[in-house]
Amino acid sequence: MHYILCKDDKWTKELVKEIRGEFTNECEPLKGFPLVEIKAGVNLKASYLAFSSTALINAEVVPEDSVGKQVSAALEVVLPKIDENTKINCHVYALTAKYGILETGRADIVKGKVISGLKKKNIYCLRKGFDRSLPFLQVLILPDRSMAFSSLNTEEMNQYHSLISPFVGGFNNVEDDKRAPSRAYRKIVEAQLLMGVEISAGELLVDLGACPGGWTYIARKQGARVIALDRSPLEETLMQDPKVSFLKTDAFKYEAEEKVDWVVSDIISAPERILELIDYWVLGKHCTHFIFTIKFQGDKEYGILEKFKKVAKECDYRVILKQLNANKNEVTIMGSLT
Repeated sequence: MHYILCKDDKWTKELVKEIRGEFTNECEPLKGFPLVEIKAGVNLKASYLAFSSTALINAEVVPEDSVGKQVSAALEVVLPKIDENTKINCHVYALTAKYGILETGRADIVKGKVISGLKKKNIYCLRKGFDRSLPFLQVLILPDRSMAFSSLNTEEMNQYHSLISPFVGGFNNVEDDKRAPSRAYRKIVEAQLLMGVEISAGELLVDLGACPGGWTYIARKQGARVIALDRSPLEETLMQDPKVSFLKTDAFKYEAEEKVDWVVSDIISAPERILELIDYWVLGKHCTHFIFTIKFQGDKEYGILEKFKKVAKECDYRVILKQLNANKNEVTIMGSLT
């Protein structure tokens, strides 16, 4: 069974439509929860689900029982799949009606026993962060207290790259930054964490439609030089920053004159226009990394996501297409040149 989670249960309907439109009718939402079950055997390799937050691929289920018996049953299946003397990513969490994704209570007890069981085979869970080059074990305690677990090796991590999230249960709450010109900064922070790649000092970032400067602010905070394009000026501090070059011009007509490390866009524009930007920057390989927000009016434009998925499958970038926690009626497409 594949278990696919979305941001919250308001988006379950759209996730089901996306799955049924592209993969299979054999999928069922868990009523009242942001979770969709897909029958085992459906091939999700190298695929994209824009309205998913994370996924447990080829998960097996242990019925409700004592924590000790559930963990023992899970480890009996998981341990033969993981090489000894290695490190892995490990997420253990519960899906609850009241609190959503929860790492405390029963989940914390399960995690302790999982970590202890793995240590006996010299398998160690990362304490902090997430490394996409390592295997990944997820344990999800379902509302009926049954336990789903999914184990991916390093090859499978590559095969399901866009479906996997480094955040526990796909949930992330970006730290508040009151100095940022707008709350949109949360998107570029979250996107970097998803990609596992950071904007670095000395890099050049092009910010398309930059006003009021939330994304430029983050790029400068991380040490990058910025070319910011918009019809309206940025927040005053950014306008005075010597490492921010502001160009009052059309972001859709701008062409790079030097090597660009990052191109980012949170432009309020129709999805078709964002495809134009992708045509130049991504298909034309004019950047190393990119992050573009795809904004929708209502739900009638979601079908265009198929065009973004086609680009993702055909371009030379490792792409993630996902609705961020910070997104509203939006999806974000991001990638790095392989």
